[in-house]
Amino acid sequence: MKNNVQNYLNILNDSRDLSQNKKLEEEWHKTETGCSLDSFKRSFMAWKKKNSHKEPVKKARLKPQAIVNAFEEIINELMPENNPLGLPDSKENKYNPYKFPVNHNDILFLTDIHVPYHNIPALTAALKYGLENEVNTIYINGDLIDFYAISRFQKDPRKRDLATEIYMARDFLYTLRRLFPTQAIYFKAGNHDIRWDHYLINNASDLVGIEEFSLQSILHLDKLNITFIPDKQLVRMGKLVALHGHEFGSSMFSPVNIARGLYLRAKDNAICGHHHQTSEHTEPNINGKVTTCWSVACLCELHPDYMPINKFTHGFAHVKVFDNEDFEVTNYRIVEGRIK
Repeated sequence: MKNNVQNYLNILNDSRDLSQNKKLEEEWHKTETGCSLDSFKRSFMAWKKKNSHKEPVKKARLKPQAIVNAFEEIINELMPENNPLGLPDSKENKYNPYKFPVNHNDILFLTDIHVPYHNIPALTAALKYGLENEVNTIYINGDLIDFYAISRFQKDPRKRDLATEIYMARDFLYTLRRLFPTQAIYFKAGNHDIRWDHYLINNASDLVGIEEFSLQSILHLDKLNITFIPDKQLVRMGKLVALHGHEFGSSMFSPVNIARGLYLRAKDNAICGHHHQTSEHTEPNINGKVTTCWSVACLCELHPDYMPINKFTHGFAHVKVFDNEDFEVTNYRIVEGRIK
């Protein structure tokens, strides 16, 4: 420390601006100091102020750059150093939920359509409900498209037709936009939708990152003014959190129902799809706060090849968000094309 301080004193005696002095930078790289140059400069200025009465130094002549730097202490106070120890730069991703605008508050909640294996009567009933109730927002909560052709699971080669799946999903989105021309439409990717990204990574990695080959591009989301929400990103509808349902993996399983499994993981008001079942679970805590979780049923075939015997049901939800961010969820079942 003393040697480095002496270097600073020598530079000051040369009447040169600290921030412009190249000699110091050259010396710094030759010395193992354990901290960054910028960090040491701040430490030195503090040391200089504390010891100025003991060891006066020659005052540097002010230059235009020095005048600007005279406010460094104020800047450092208002914008503190976010890496004071000089740690290596991080590639950490910042994880933030997507929050719906306050005016997108009357929401038709659709999930697990699985084009081209969608169920027309169930999907028709849900969309008619949205039209009749004049919702202002359509939310597709994942698994819009099945991507059977590029699944990692064993497939029937007679059903492998990737182009048809993409064109049909695109046609559905064009139909949705014609039905709801002024409403906000959101599409959050689910575990089936991201099969496209996995396929590119495994089979055409050079195309990853090229906009024209993204899922958003091949489904014409920009042309249709549909907002895309990435896989595994939480969505906030007021005080209600929406997720596809695969984010918790197999740990979501509950011997009671899916909604209770979601409650045990989320510990707050939440709604999901993915499991193709209608369920609800409400529980108060010791202070009386009531928390409710919902699972919303699917709008696709009920007896797929991979699991013909199951507990799948058809359904959708209607979510209303109020000015204070409280909300109301109505979780509908559809039986033989009729809303229950």
